[in-house]
Amino acid sequence: MATIAYESPEGTRSTEIDADQITDSGRVQGVRVRLEDEGVIHLPYTRLYWIRMSEAEGKVDYSSA
Repeated sequence: MATIAYESPEGTRSTEIDADQITDSGRVQGVRVRLEDEGVIHLPYTRLYWIRMSEAEGKVDYSSA
């Protein structure tokens, strides 16, 4: 699980999601977060405060499968 904190129109929000649901966004310079109830949000880096996850969850495997 990862915890992400970001600025929303209602103020600062913090939510826990599966770390696999956080990806690089192709629309903005930021991240795309797939939320269970709310669909997908695109967070520009300027609105993102932090993402906390375990070291194992934060690693990327670039090897070809």
